[in-house]
Amino acid sequence: MIRATLAGLLLLVGTGPVEAKPGPAPEPTATVTVTPNPRQGGGTASGWPLWILSGIAGGGAVLLGQSLLRRRTRTAADGRTPLGPLPQPLPVLLAGGADSRAPGVALDGGMLAQTTIRAVSIRGRRHRYRGEPLQDAYAVRLSADGRWVIAAVADGLGSTLHAEHAAAVAVRAATNLSLTPGLGWHAAFATVAGEVMRATARLGGRPTGKHGAGASNPPATTLTIGVVPADGRRGIAACAAIGDSPALWLHNGTWTEIFPPEGRRPDNVTSALPEDLGELREQQIDWGPGDVLVLCSDGFGTAMGGGGSTLAQRLVTSWSSPPELRSFLCDVDFHLSTYDDDRTVLALWAGRHDTAVL
Repeated sequence: MIRATLAGLLLLVGTGPVEAKPGPAPEPTATVTVTPNPRQGGGTASGWPLWILSGIAGGGAVLLGQSLLRRRTRTAADGRTPLGPLPQPLPVLLAGGADSRAPGVALDGGMLAQTTIRAVSIRGRRHRYRGEPLQDAYAVRLSADGRWVIAAVADGLGSTLHAEHAAAVAVRAATNLSLTPGLGWHAAFATVAGEVMRATARLGGRPTGKHGAGASNPPATTLTIGVVPADGRRGIAACAAIGDSPALWLHNGTWTEIFPPEGRRPDNVTSALPEDLGELREQQIDWGPGDVLVLCSDGFGTAMGGGGSTLAQRLVTSWSSPPELRSFLCDVDFHLSTYDDDRTVLALWAGRHDTAVL
């Protein structure tokens, strides 16, 4: 850098022989030039010493690097804003404390038989601001006979008291059932509804959080269940749901929303357990290697846009095989101003993907 700076100064001053010019001023001035000597080492075919040329090249490289850095920064910023503006910072309040039984973030990954699992549940910005608990829940288990992977996601209704407990009971009760794709789903959901009612009937007290006083209805929750062959081979899988927690199927590079919205509902109104058993929906799909089944709460499902959003199209590539847990968490924990609800995603990949831990 010192040589590059000196070279720049020499070039700015001028060229010509070193010559003192007397004048009336009290101090003489001097014009400094560099006359290349081809007999001296370090010259080039053009006659310029290498140290001057390297200084010029170094300065050019610095300017070029700064230009590229500014361009890359602009490109990166543009690439982060296809879905909307970033949210403004908000204070984060714990829901009366914190412990590992009810975390603000839950993250799991691994295999059940020949099916690969990724699962994450994240407390939303709205609940963080209000000091309320995470009201989503997930559970996934291998059936007693080892033939099926049973997965469930629930989203407790924030307008009800102790919604987080209703969601947690629902997913545990669902995954403890002996479910198969051909099962009578009404009986299964009725069993889960009964478990939710019994488990939450004993709960009393005030809602958790400084803004929870308006929640006074009995605990209620959505519930979406998926059952897939555990061996990862081609077969029939099934999904059933009450409420607006979506299920999406990635097959041959295309997302399919298994339960598209039916008609128009008022904002934040959905069917839920234990009361709305009459609104059960069920669907079977062809399941095989390369397929992905995603069960999620609407905090994430809304951003997927039924599989047609920018986020969904990006995940076609990044979720073509199970991502690392850190990457999976980052995919779900995106930051956009209008997405402040809890987010839960339970994803199943047909086949064995995770490598053994050595």
